[in-house]
Amino acid sequence: MATQAERQVAHIWKRLGFGPTGTDIDNGVAVGPQALIADLLGRPLTTAGEWNFTTGTDWIGQGKFMGQQLRLMGVAANPAQERLAWILQGLVVVGIDGTVYFPDLRDHILRLRANPFGSYKQLLTDVTTMTGMMKYLSGYQNSKYHPNQNYARELMELFSLGPTHPKTGAVNYTETDVAEVARALTGYALNWTTGTIGFNASLFDSGAKTFLGQARGNAGIPQVIDALTTHASWGYHVPRRMFRELVGLEPDAPTLDALAAAYGPTGDMKALVTAIVNLPAFLSDAAIGAKAKTPVELVVGGAKVLGFDLSTVDLSWQLRDLFGQHPFLPPNVSGWPAGQRWLNTAVAMTWCALVQQFLSATRSLAGGAVQKLFTSTSPAGAPTAAARMCGIVELSPATASSLAAFVAGGSWTVDRAAGTLGLALLSPEFSVN
Repeated sequence: MATQAERQVAHIWKRLGFGPTGTDIDNGVAVGPQALIADLLGRPLTTAGEWNFTTGTDWIGQGKFMGQQLRLMGVAANPAQERLAWILQGLVVVGIDGTVYFPDLRDHILRLRANPFGSYKQLLTDVTTMTGMMKYLSGYQNSKYHPNQNYARELMELFSLGPTHPKTGAVNYTETDVAEVARALTGYALNWTTGTIGFNASLFDSGAKTFLGQARGNAGIPQVIDALTTHASWGYHVPRRMFRELVGLEPDAPTLDALAAAYGPTGDMKALVTAIVNLPAFLSDAAIGAKAKTPVELVVGGAKVLGFDLSTVDLSWQLRDLFGQHPFLPPNVSGWPAGQRWLNTAVAMTWCALVQQFLSATRSLAGGAVQKLFTSTSPAGAPTAAARMCGIVELSPATASSLAAFVAGGSWTVDRAAGTLGLALLSPEFSVN
């Protein structure tokens, strides 16, 4: 039976990274859960120079970029930075579509990655006029002559405030607010020749505007962002979302108040994340295993365990057509769904095929998981050893029995070691986040 420290360490790696290896668990238990949290949050940010992204912008470059992004999620020096950047990619959503091209999305992702622990207020300010967001939510079509309310609505509903206050239930904005904020966001046009966004004063609505309860004068983007940060729901919407992402539960009212204070008027993401992971709820029994892994989490975590280099393959069609979670193709501006939605046969069958692909590629890898399990473990200890190598600290009786039966089904060979690891990666325990 797993110790509480083992369960908590595995949980920390799943929520501040993309899952542990057996070595991660051993090292985390040695220092203790709190020290592990401090370590993961205290690591220096990685930079663009370390990410080694391709400069290609065609469809081949797009596939290489995604592969490297997935690889970095598992092996980068700052796992928490990778996790938070991925959360933001599902919160401040931009996806490739008829007008958003890969270079637009690439720049958006690079901005999210640059400092996901920084100011959320600054992040909103920056992405508002970047080509990705401008195209995705029609900001470049919003002028005083042809108003477009897409971005104004989503900026309030999804990116900053939410439709209602999570504590009081008060409505956060009206249709008039949407129209008035849209007026304040006018004036930005797309140069189709250069692919850049620029401000054109002749397209800006310079009239007086009133939104979110106050007259704002000749308001533009700075005044809109300032209005959001002083709204009663500013300190609650994103903190609530982050609590759900990192803890997996719904925060109560006192917790929301504490997180709002940490988040503050600038949207201090480092302070917010630090506050969340230091709450008793983060390491509670209720939080451990409260979520199901998404396809991206399965792929990243499994590749990390086996030492498979995700930058060497393009998994676009599997992620898009079979899994339904392509990192560049969110279903809508709300991002990807969460929870038990991912516990289905399509995901299970696709994951099974990818596990086989990963095992085939790493079967003979010196120092890899397969060779390590084969050479350092007896058949009797193989089920438990394989599970731990996959970051699983506790097996159900059914899973343990299945692994033991497979190991006992023939001679202990490299192929049987690979199969044992594969079954562990396909187990219900590995699918729990």
